[in-house]
Amino acid sequence: MAKTFSGYERKLGVELKIRRASMSDLPRLTELYGSLNDDDLYMRFFIYHRVSEEEVKRILAQEDHVTLLAERNDKIVGEGSLFTNGEFSLVVRREHRRMGVGTKIVESLIEEAKARRIKMLIFYTLPNNYPMIAIGRKLGFTLKFDEDEVIGTKVLL
Repeated sequence: MAKTFSGYERKLGVELKIRRASMSDLPRLTELYGSLNDDDLYMRFFIYHRVSEEEVKRILAQEDHVTLLAERNDKIVGEGSLFTNGEFSLVVRREHRRMGVGTKIVESLIEEAKARRIKMLIFYTLPNNYPMIAIGRKLGFTLKFDEDEVIGTKVLL
């Protein structure tokens, strides 16, 4: 399921590849999570939390979800996980943000959800996670703003 995206290639002069994760990605995905600062981790998990290798193993286990990776030059620059209930999560390496990586991952998660006949996608984010809110708007999610969180939903046909 590896796909490449030329828009990213034009921006950076390199190819972005989206593919399904496997357990062999453990060291590189652990490194991605290790590269995130406290604010990045808070945006992803809603708590200040350093991700252990054991937690990365669970992300890769794919028992109740599928995980997609965005790669550039054999470096993991982003990760998105889609759960069987339609909820998904996303993280992009700081230096690769505002380049369309997150959008490409979510577009691939939408395709994966359709293939799995998931009828609705949902994400939860913090009100100050402007990049995730922007991705939701760009891709047609309905956004509900609360004091403590933003909920994005998209019905799939």
